Amino acid sequence: MSESPAKTSMIHVPPTPVSRRRPGGAARWLMTLALIGLLGLGSGVPARGEVLPLDDFSPGFLGMYRKVMEIEGDILRYAQRYGVDFDLARAVCLYESGGNEGLASGAGARGYFQVMPLTFRSLGVETNIEAGVKYLAMMIRQFGKEDRAVAAYNAGPGTVGRSGRLPLETLQYVVGVGHYRTVLKLHDESLRHHAGLLRLARVGRGEDWAALERRLGIPAWELRLHNPFLSSRPLREGSQIAYPQMSRPNLLSLNAEGGEYRMRTGDNYLKLAFTLGLDVDGLRTVNNLWQIQDLPAGAVLRIPFAVARGEAIRDALVALGADLRSADVQYASFTPDGAGDRSDIDDVAVALAEEAADEDAEEEAIDEPPAPVFHTVRRGETLSAVAERYGVSVGAIQSANNLRRRNLIQVGQRLEIPGATGDSALSTVTYRVRRGDTLIEIANRFGVSVDDIQRASGLGRQNLIRVGQYLTIPGGSPEI
Repeated sequence: MSESPAKTSMIHVPPTPVSRRRPGGAARWLMTLALIGLLGLGSGVPARGEVLPLDDFSPGFLGMYRKVMEIEGDILRYAQRYGVDFDLARAVCLYESGGNEGLASGAGARGYFQVMPLTFRSLGVETNIEAGVKYLAMMIRQFGKEDRAVAAYNAGPGTVGRSGRLPLETLQYVVGVGHYRTVLKLHDESLRHHAGLLRLARVGRGEDWAALERRLGIPAWELRLHNPFLSSRPLREGSQIAYPQMSRPNLLSLNAEGGEYRMRTGDNYLKLAFTLGLDVDGLRTVNNLWQIQDLPAGAVLRIPFAVARGEAIRDALVALGADLRSADVQYASFTPDGAGDRSDIDDVAVALAEEAADEDAEEEAIDEPPAPVFHTVRRGETLSAVAERYGVSVGAIQSANNLRRRNLIQVGQRLEIPGATGDSALSTVTYRVRRGDTLIEIANRFGVSVDDIQRASGLGRQNLIRVGQYLTIPGGSPEI
């Protein structure tokens, strides 16, 4: 187990040509959002060879960058193979996982690039890194612009291929990835220098943040700040922790109302809120923030006690506030009016316990072996078509269903699909309503129920559909 600073050799990447085509309407909207991110970077661009001070940079970004340094050779190789800008590929990796290989989302996306298992199998690759870069390259070829490709990576090509209206979460994602990409292009030399001085350690069996603090000699809240994707999750044995060689207590400051955090290059206020366990809506209110916004480096983010709900920020404020003399005062300070009584303290304790239980349940759910996937044969389907849909071999389906070498299947027959995961069955198709369509006909065409389409498309009990309307078909496959 190595706990030494990284080597800081530079990677040379040839410049990527820039398209000069005038963007269309949706692309102009995405470029406007990207500009919001650029405005948050400030105007200080270092001269070549100049290393900016450590305190100019986000501890979270440096921690993520340090982990990605361990795999950047692979990212570069696949970026060059598939024609993807190296900084864009790194930015997606940073934003998706923070360089944490073992990360898994509740939806089932996994690894450095948070790729769904079905997508991984369909790409015909060997590693998660290659899958992420290859899929990103496919989106760039399909949409012709990096910003739209990033939107498609997050929301799916069907969503981006519509009229240009994107979910708010996807707009936030595009701005966030674009911000990271620009930070990498402007400050890579400084980032590599400072991140290279961070150490890496592995979480031991049964270790939590308090145990890591004792072993590494760095306060737990600082460890969380340097490892934003792990901060709000139960730690797992073997997870990689980035940490500074010396404590940096000046990362946060304490005042009469709570705490303050000075935004640094690479910071994203949403990720900071999740890292520290802050009430996002409350944080926006007290700081007058938009939902899609990047704060400029140097801006001071107010963190009043009323929004400081998470364990990380509580640990930090307690560590910085030596004059807080009792747990009652500390917990009462976390209520909006700052005048809590014993019931307030109990409510906070219960809420924290429930949050911890929810997180444990989510992790356990992810660890459970996937339930078997079954497919009901529809009219016109062949065994090879079913196998291709789920990314498995014909032989595997034959063996699992005792078909021996027979390829003949019947309409209505139920087949077990070995090696397929739940997301295979839950994959969705976006369908545009045509003249003469009815919900019943569409449901029959895709082999699903009308109720399934109504739920997935937010129709309630409505049966009326209109030409040009987009419907979500859960578990559907394209028309046969």
